[in-house]
Formats: sequence, C-alpha cells, structure tokens
Amino acid sequence: MTVDGVDFSVAYDVSQPGAYHYTVAATAGGGPALKYGFTSRRSDYGKSTTAEHIEAIRTFLSAVDPVTGYIEDDQSEDDSWS
Repeated sequence: MTVDGVDFSVAYDVSQPGAYHYTVAATAGGGPALKYGFTSRRSDYGKSTTAEHIEAIRTFLSAVDPVTGYIEDDQSEDDSWS
C-alpha cells in the first residue's frame, strides 16, 4: 500500500485478532527508515478498511522525523526525569 509516496507492507496478524503490522517497504527519501513501522490493533478485533489503513499510516508518518527517519522522543518529557 502506498501512502504519501511511501510504500508499506500491511500484514494482518492471525494470532492477534484485529492487529496489523505496517512496515516501510520503500521510500523516496525524507521519510521513515526502511523496515521501520508500527503495529495497530482494533479493540473490536475487526478488520480495517482501506481508509482506516491510510489514516493509521498518515498518523504514523506525521510523527516521523524526516531527518532521522524515526519517531523522536519529546525532549520536554526527557527533562522531567532529571
């Protein structure tokens, strides 16, 4: 599935009803690192629609730092531990 120029593999996990594993398969650069991804699970254990997959991927992409290709920790949260 391609969303905003980034190719993802989307795999339904039969061992976890309602869970999908999203993995970056290809990118043009300036996005998430290859093989980086996330897992999403529906609380109703149902299967997601294409629109729901796109929304989940866009939410993930919006959190990825385009320079590093990864989701960065919030520095303000790190300061609270000192």
